[in-house]
Amino acid sequence: MAEVITLARPYAQALYSLAKETDTLDVWSESLEFLKSVADDAAFQETVSAPDIQLTDVEDLFLSICSDRVSMEVRNFIQLLVRNGRLSVLDDVARQYESLKAEDEGMVNAVIQSAFDLDEAQITAIADILSKKLNKKISPSVTTDPNLIGGVKVHVGDKVWDASVRGRLQHMAVTLTN
Repeated sequence: MAEVITLARPYAQALYSLAKETDTLDVWSESLEFLKSVADDAAFQETVSAPDIQLTDVEDLFLSICSDRVSMEVRNFIQLLVRNGRLSVLDDVARQYESLKAEDEGMVNAVIQSAFDLDEAQITAIADILSKKLNKKISPSVTTDPNLIGGVKVHVGDKVWDASVRGRLQHMAVTLTN
């Protein structure tokens, strides 16, 4: 997993730098989303995974599908990925690009796990607290995990805040056994 991320990082950083310079951040986001949909298409996957297909055939197929839907820079990016045998890292390039874009905009993703369904007011309250704590805009996504028993557990990047009943019980168990 780390290898794919490592391979994708320079492409994502280069695309982000180009998009930032040319003020085309949203255009690149849309283009990368389109490229991912082409690359993830079952018929495309079947064709490019054929044992007798050459890299030039993959490149020609990809470019013919994209034809007038993408800019020359995007076409060059496709050629670069295919010629370097890196088409498989396209999803990670797009993910890292979006992460760089969000970071630059002062936005961070927060995964909120709750033992029970949260209403919009509760989600907004948690997002507001995180926003003040981190001094960034928060984009929350909420999941329900009954194993938490009660409360919430929040993940932002590599930080975790565990305010769940299960987390407190685990902390108490560790404290009592030491």
